[in-house]
Amino acid sequence: MRQRVSAWTSRTKNIVVSWLICSFLFGLLTTFIYIQHTESEKADVRSMAQRVLIDFGSQLDSVDTFLRQSDSIDVTCSDTTIRRMRQFVFKHPAISEIGIVTPKGELVCNSFGVLAPPMFIEEPPKKRGLRYHGPIISEFLQVSAFVLARTRHDGYEINALLPTDWINDLLHLSKYSELDYIAIVDSGSGVPIFLQGRYSLPLGHSLFPSSQSSAFEGEFDDKSRKFMYIQPFKNVPQLSVIVSKSTRRIFTPSPIWLVVLCLMYVISWVGLVLLLNYYDQRLLSSRVLLLSAINRDELFNVYQPLVDAHSQNIVGAEVLIRWMHPLEGELGPAYFVPEAERDGTILEMSLYQIDRAISDLRPILVANSNFKVSFNVNGFLLGCPSYIKKLCEAKEVFPRLTIELTERDMLSQAKIKSVLHQLVDLGVEIAIDDFGTGYCGLQYLQSFPIDLLKIDQSFVASIGLDNLQSPVLNAVIEMAEKLGKKLIAEGVETELQAKYLKVRGVSVHQGWYYFKALRIDAFKNQLALGE
Repeated sequence: MRQRVSAWTSRTKNIVVSWLICSFLFGLLTTFIYIQHTESEKADVRSMAQRVLIDFGSQLDSVDTFLRQSDSIDVTCSDTTIRRMRQFVFKHPAISEIGIVTPKGELVCNSFGVLAPPMFIEEPPKKRGLRYHGPIISEFLQVSAFVLARTRHDGYEINALLPTDWINDLLHLSKYSELDYIAIVDSGSGVPIFLQGRYSLPLGHSLFPSSQSSAFEGEFDDKSRKFMYIQPFKNVPQLSVIVSKSTRRIFTPSPIWLVVLCLMYVISWVGLVLLLNYYDQRLLSSRVLLLSAINRDELFNVYQPLVDAHSQNIVGAEVLIRWMHPLEGELGPAYFVPEAERDGTILEMSLYQIDRAISDLRPILVANSNFKVSFNVNGFLLGCPSYIKKLCEAKEVFPRLTIELTERDMLSQAKIKSVLHQLVDLGVEIAIDDFGTGYCGLQYLQSFPIDLLKIDQSFVASIGLDNLQSPVLNAVIEMAEKLGKKLIAEGVETELQAKYLKVRGVSVHQGWYYFKALRIDAFKNQLALGE
């Protein structure tokens, strides 16, 4: 019943945690998409204005180029002049007519021919440069047209007429996605000259006269919020193009994207819940298996002898654990200890190991009270009161009790310093396992109550070889001697290694040169042979 409640609580926790994680991540993703969508829509509005500037501006450029060359036009309306004007109209379908106006305001001829009598329009202004006026009704064609004109140095005006139908077709809203309006306006007053859509301007914000491109987002006089972009034409700065789009359309993503995002959110949420449930189930399964193995006494100790190199006698043992798996057979610690550390079963396993060691080694201690017994310990175990209590019980049975920590535990668990001092006060010896492979500096050796250094087997293996680790071994031995630390050599596998270490004062060895890790019966037999 308790297990079911625990499983239900774990699943509920996974659902809530997954929801929080997915909500946070998708919140960030939604914000990013929203900003990107908004900026993309605004850029799209600007690009629509650029299309008009390019399409209409290209016609303005062509007309302006032609009108700039008007000083070479024969104002007597010769056949050459008429032909030249007709050729330009023919090459530019957007131009319907070109005319010549005298300083007195009389249209004397156009691209269709000489007017007889001349038609009075209005006196050309003396101001030089390209200008516009209109739209007007062309007296000759009787159609609405937009006029571009230049006054020559002699007072004559050359003008070109662009049909308003062509301009309105250029600006037709069907060509521009979801715009509120698009217009060509007077840059000084903002009065629309050509308009498609419902024209409106920002409230409380003066845009005109306008001499450069600008953008505005806010409340408009039609009581709606819009984003607007305005930019003058390059060659005719008196004219500007304005495009406007409702912010509601800008800020609302496509429904397809919303559906996709919601589906991704739900799928991610469900997937994360399943993943966390699987992880919990695996941890629970691993924990149940290991606890069951402990209850069925499938875990057992083996003992790695510590040998005095001078007398060749066994003076102690490092206690190691193995698992006699019902299907896999005998498993070394690499197969289950890391899993036990992850799911917390390492505590129950270590308590079981000490109890088994007490049971196995008690007869040996009766005959040899000076026998050294060593256990591997990590920082997590030293933070568990139940394990410290068990070590105290073991100390009563093993007078020469040693615990071995790795250098990584020493560095990452500085808070265990007080615990180590308590153990030292009880007479427990503290050793650093695999010394030289981690990051333990001199300050740690001096500030922590370290009694013993175990030389890592990689340094022992370098004996007799010319490699980078060879000098390190000698340095470790010299440092230990100067600091008054005892040494044990791990991984001694050859006679050369044993002699080399013995000559340099390292007298306690362990390794396959002497013995492999032994079960308790074999271990007792070896002790008996040594006697």
